[in-house]
Amino acid sequence: MTAGSSAKITIVSGSSRLESRVHAVVGLAAETAASAGATVEVVSLHELTLPVMVYGDRSQDDLPGVQTIRRHAAWADGFILCTPEYHGNMSGCLKNWFDFLYEELAGKFAGVLAVTGGGGGDMSITAVKTSFAWCHGFTLPYHVAARAVDFDAEGNLVNNMVADRIRRVAYDVVRYAPLVHGAFEEARRLGPGVQAGVAGAHT
Repeated sequence: MTAGSSAKITIVSGSSRLESRVHAVVGLAAETAASAGATVEVVSLHELTLPVMVYGDRSQDDLPGVQTIRRHAAWADGFILCTPEYHGNMSGCLKNWFDFLYEELAGKFAGVLAVTGGGGGDMSITAVKTSFAWCHGFTLPYHVAARAVDFDAEGNLVNNMVADRIRRVAYDVVRYAPLVHGAFEEARRLGPGVQAGVAGAHT
């Protein structure tokens, strides 16, 4: 049994395009997390019919796509979130994913991956980490961005250094997610008092 064998990891492919290079990165992350002993579920946002979130519209709660992402998020100890970088930010569909979630992410742990046209991905990665933090989740300080030149013409990731970094993120998410989530749940059982820290806001 590996150290991460109890981890439940949801990997989110934050692209709205079927042919996106994001899917190659997600595939490597999923393969690595599974080999590390985690139970892995992949949510491909391009396959879901998620509406733009309308705050206060409770009828959206019954939509199959919304129920799917909430179920996968609630189930997970941790996440690997992968986004293309659009105009220095995460994709609109990944931001929309965040907008439908809150309690399902609190006390969870995430690693962040980005795919860019040529930049370093810092802006999109920071945006994803900021959104996760505002849901009271914790993120790995290490992250990865894959550029267009890191892929071949068929969209396969061919830069071994980038692939190595993606594997490191996956192993660390599997390693730390159950620990962080377990500590948060233990603190939450203390109740709403200050001794529970931020977990007390989720009792």
